[in-house]
Amino acid sequence: MNDSGQRHIPVCVLAGGLSTRLRPITEKIPKPMVEVAGEPLLKRILDHLGAVGYRRFILAVSYRWEAIRDYFGDGGAFGWRIEYSVEPEPLGTGGAVLWAQPMWGERVLVLNGDTYLPADWPAMVAAHAATDLPATVALVRSEDTSRFGSVRVTDGRVTAFQEKAPQRGEGGAGWINGGAYVLERSALAGRRRGERFSLERDIFPALAGRIGAFGCEGIPFADIGTLDSLERFRQEAESGSGKGV
Repeated sequence: MNDSGQRHIPVCVLAGGLSTRLRPITEKIPKPMVEVAGEPLLKRILDHLGAVGYRRFILAVSYRWEAIRDYFGDGGAFGWRIEYSVEPEPLGTGGAVLWAQPMWGERVLVLNGDTYLPADWPAMVAAHAATDLPATVALVRSEDTSRFGSVRVTDGRVTAFQEKAPQRGEGGAGWINGGAYVLERSALAGRRRGERFSLERDIFPALAGRIGAFGCEGIPFADIGTLDSLERFRQEAESGSGKGV
């Protein structure tokens, strides 16, 4: 696959979670529509994807998804093509990707809709395409892995996943999951469409040793999973510091 080909695989953005930890902010909008520096986080994610050459997006949606459709429509106003994979109920990260599979086919670039990592996604897709692995995961260096859990890497492959530490500060420095993946359809083999399951808990641990590791050294990373992390990202985005984790 040439460089242009890396930009023509579908991109699936996971935007369907219930967002309970961000309430009351998310009582009327889904988490990816939370504003950061005057625009929805999802707009920031799609803008970066567009800047590196992607134009076709599948938004895996459920909770309050109409707010996303009302803002983005079919994507034409932004120069994109947007399709909506509407889950019958929140299906988890894995269930959402599988529910959308008829739209993306055999290989897909997946991004979490509540994290921001402006990485070189065509390079990640190219690195994955050069292997015969079912998945590749973007990894970020963190000084404190306790909130996220750490990832062990050996010879360019993810070999183990460490659970989150009980207390903040106990995890130490290391690699964490950056919330972006290249997946083959085979990575979801044995799972039923419409079933609720998690990529992080149910799929990736079982594939350990057969997952490519794409390191994102020196790239700002933000996760808005909690009110504290959202406020920190807002401050960094407004100041332009972009320090991430």
